[in-house]
Amino acid sequence: MTQLWTLRGLSWWELAKRTCLKSWEDEVFGQSARLAFYFFFALFPALLLLLISFSISATGGPKGRAALLDSFAQVLPPGASALIAKTVQELNARAVLGKGAIGAGAYAIWGALNGTWAVMTGLNKAYEVKEERPWWRVLSVMFGLTISLSVLYVIALAGIAYGDPTGNIVRQHLGTPAHFAFFWRVVQWLVIAILLLFSFALIYRFGPNSKDRRWRWSIPGAVVAVALWVGFTFLLRMYQAHFSSSRIYGGLNAVTVLLMWLYMTGAAIFIGGEANSEIEKARPSVPA
Repeated sequence: MTQLWTLRGLSWWELAKRTCLKSWEDEVFGQSARLAFYFFFALFPALLLLLISFSISATGGPKGRAALLDSFAQVLPPGASALIAKTVQELNARAVLGKGAIGAGAYAIWGALNGTWAVMTGLNKAYEVKEERPWWRVLSVMFGLTISLSVLYVIALAGIAYGDPTGNIVRQHLGTPAHFAFFWRVVQWLVIAILLLFSFALIYRFGPNSKDRRWRWSIPGAVVAVALWVGFTFLLRMYQAHFSSSRIYGGLNAVTVLLMWLYMTGAAIFIGGEANSEIEKARPSVPA
């Protein structure tokens, strides 16, 4: 287990240098563009399905919609969250029950499965392995990862949206001290970070066609991916706060911001995989 944190003899600088070089050689950013395309196509149908599930309850619809928008506003850059908020306001969940719901489900599944397949293909390239698993196993991994990640992300969004109200309820009933709000906020985001770490580790554990994968060797890349994702999101929010590309893209500015965020998310996933690959290639000939 010690070698997990010592990177099997690699220094952090050496790991960063190798990861950058291999990311360029493996065309990580081209893979990220492909992934962003599928994620974009899957996002809005998935939102529509969520709205449909909210509309089943007469009282849960407005509250669920508000919580969904609040969670996106806390995570996404302002332009991207504004686009999602506008789209959610335009979608009439009750009007698309039936055939509309089936169409939304088909688009969401198509985009999500293709996105998962793009991740698996990119990680195979990062780990320098060929896809030799039988088709049924590939499909089972695709479906398993897609469903598992969807559930984890919904839980994370729910944690973001309902974390503060839950904290207020706990404080009112238990009479917690004044600084409890800060402590609860830290716990809330710590849980979300753990969910993200587990999500990335899940991708690295089952995505590539590597027979000797171990959970513990998925963790370093997951840490790198989460750190990059947080950094990319922060930089994009800072860019939007001080600059604007609306003069270039006009009414499509919000779309470009969302696509750029999805693109950076894909880049974080693949770069984390490249980091894991470099650590594994540095392992000794004897088993750890």
